[in-house]
Amino acid sequence: MSIMERFEEYWSGGDPVTMNRFLIKTITPMTTIVTSYVLFVTMIGPAIMKNRKPIQLRKLVIAYNFGLVAFYLYFLLRGAFFLPVLGFQFFCGSLNSYQSPIIPDVFNLGYQLYVIRCIELLDTVFLVLSKKFNMVTTLHVFHHSIVPVFGWFGFRSETSGYLAIFMAVNSCVHIVMYTYYAIAALGPKYRKYLWWKKYLTTLQILQFFVMTFYMNTMFAIGCTTSKFTFIFSTSLTVLFLFWFIIYYRQIYKSGDKQQVAEKNGIVSNGIHETNGINSKNVKLKNGLPAAYKNAMKKEK
Repeated sequence: MSIMERFEEYWSGGDPVTMNRFLIKTITPMTTIVTSYVLFVTMIGPAIMKNRKPIQLRKLVIAYNFGLVAFYLYFLLRGAFFLPVLGFQFFCGSLNSYQSPIIPDVFNLGYQLYVIRCIELLDTVFLVLSKKFNMVTTLHVFHHSIVPVFGWFGFRSETSGYLAIFMAVNSCVHIVMYTYYAIAALGPKYRKYLWWKKYLTTLQILQFFVMTFYMNTMFAIGCTTSKFTFIFSTSLTVLFLFWFIIYYRQIYKSGDKQQVAEKNGIVSNGIHETNGINSKNVKLKNGLPAAYKNAMKKEK
């Protein structure tokens, strides 16, 4: 067998219907989207916008953020409907072997979430078009680009609801996070309602604790899941757990918060308070935020 044939054989153990859907059927759409995203937000976009004025996207961003809040509320409510029908099987067993007419709906809901997570790549695109290059950090880009990758491999190998709680907890955090973004995008006069920024960061850290504990516990009791899902998801949650703890300690326990954030480049999705829309325009030199620190001091 060729390398590609071995690859296809190994990653063909997921739900047979979902595996033949757009974005999942082959690896090409996912790799194209992720590669294009990384190239645009790190190279192409900044080069295009370098000598142009920031594009005003406030109204679009407000609608975008509230739209995501609405979807995640729908996702949680729809997912809760499956629990009474499937019970513990929903989390721990192979859904493909479970005789229930709602199984296609379960996988369809997961696929909808995957599509939305691809759409969330626009977060960074908005930052670039608004010329908030300082907010396009390594952590931010890595966080957004790794999700479609993980989702593709997960759908190609997973047949259980092993990641159900993972998705539910993350959706709760996204509801809070995008609500924060939406309020921030409304304008400076609404910033007085954003006093809970620190608690949002705490919530993000807590989710990684919960996810790590849950996934390891479910795997230990013998739930049906692929080894890839377990290793990949656990590694990501532990990685982000430490990343966010470092951010929290350096930002909220430091005297010069902004200086530490700039030095370490740890300003991730869910951390910057305006989603890159309402901050004052920063003069750039060679595409880099040369005067970012002074601009932020003036804004404060």
